[in-house]
Amino acid sequence: MSGGPLAALAARAAARALETGRPVLASVVEPVADLDVDALDALAQLATASADVDRMYWTRPADGFELAGAGAAAVLAPDAGDRFAAVDDAWRALAADALIDDASRGATGTGPLLLGGFSFDDAGPRSARWRGFPRARLTLPAALLTTVNGARWLTTSVVVQPDGNLSAVAPTIALGARLRGASGRPRQAAASPVRIETSDARPAAEWRAVVEDAVAAIRAGALDKVVLAREVRAHATSAFDVAATVARLRAAYRDCYVFAIWRGDRAFVGASPERLVRLDGRAVRASSLAGSIRRGATPGEDAALVAQLRGSAKDRVEHAVVRAALLRSLGDLCDDVGAGAAPGVLTLPQIHHLHTDVRGTLREGHSIFDLVGRLHPTPAVGGEPRAAALEFLAEHERLDRGWYAAPVGWAGRDAAEFAVGLRSALVTGADASLYAGCGVVADSDAERELAESALKLRPMELALSGAAGVAAHDGAA
Repeated sequence: MSGGPLAALAARAAARALETGRPVLASVVEPVADLDVDALDALAQLATASADVDRMYWTRPADGFELAGAGAAAVLAPDAGDRFAAVDDAWRALAADALIDDASRGATGTGPLLLGGFSFDDAGPRSARWRGFPRARLTLPAALLTTVNGARWLTTSVVVQPDGNLSAVAPTIALGARLRGASGRPRQAAASPVRIETSDARPAAEWRAVVEDAVAAIRAGALDKVVLAREVRAHATSAFDVAATVARLRAAYRDCYVFAIWRGDRAFVGASPERLVRLDGRAVRASSLAGSIRRGATPGEDAALVAQLRGSAKDRVEHAVVRAALLRSLGDLCDDVGAGAAPGVLTLPQIHHLHTDVRGTLREGHSIFDLVGRLHPTPAVGGEPRAAALEFLAEHERLDRGWYAAPVGWAGRDAAEFAVGLRSALVTGADASLYAGCGVVADSDAERELAESALKLRPMELALSGAAGVAAHDGAA
């Protein structure tokens, strides 16, 4: 059978599928040291040829790690039952019989892996705005470019069904060749900033009133903390350039998880500062990120604001609630769970956050999806106690979060990482919905929370408008 390594491996997979009566995954990992193209631009070029092709992008620039996936060898999108367990079961079944020809020797992020995410609400999005982003959707890319500290590999994958049909092999080989054959680099910024108009999906006065309702409920003992989100809608005179937007986020927010997931005519993009959970072998890391303050216009003012954040009783209480909940949740699945006694500070271009790293060792028999399902939603995006906070949000927030503040990431053979989909926007042509949330505790002030949400919306506003090509902060932004 002609067609190179994938075709030969797929033929073996077909024989195994016919023998076992189960689908068999075949994946080939090849080095692509000669490829000089920016992976983000390669995805943009694929869209020019075929707008319907699945595309997914993930990077944390500070780590030198990048994933760019195209096409779908398989899609895991359970529409009923426990979505995390269903994805886990389907992924284990695919991996069990997989045939992998791996020239990378198992380098992180190579070989068959899943890219995608989940909705905030277990029932899934409730509005047409989030069409294409269901309660769970993890894609095994047909073609995947992985970059690790400058080294690059191409993984091509195909799932052969029990009938042994190999019709998907040729299109997959062609897609991999197109991804590998792309050329050029993406624009890091538009020639001139794009003018956008923004409006609140819910009037600011109403939102402040909900904050006050939340404070009253907390002081009455109904809950300890709740996270209220806002949606701001942006409109431009022409369609937003999603690839250029992501490139700006990547340049400006090197310590964040920068992601883009395209579904038809819309894309969910963001630069999240918050890791939900990372798994390396059995080693687990999660992050408590709660408590925030703006950047200063001068180094002296910036240092004073950091000191103010560290000393803020309100922010330390908010952070402690998240930290304690993470320790409890990880303790259900992990051994040796621990965290630093005092939070550090994570500094980003427009904002400082209180931050604590939480670690543990995953017990045998559990997986990344067990961790994601146990942790989501953390008190940093939902509240505490979880059930009471979610009940308050369902009654008062009046917002379809879709995939905002939900798990977004990837899962491979021996490693996986999911971020919380923050500092994000859903982009459709010339329109975008931007999202930001604020943690409300007993000492919260509605006006301050509104200002904090505006601060958190700023990264996406700048990136969409084309004004965020550099990482310098802009004072009180």
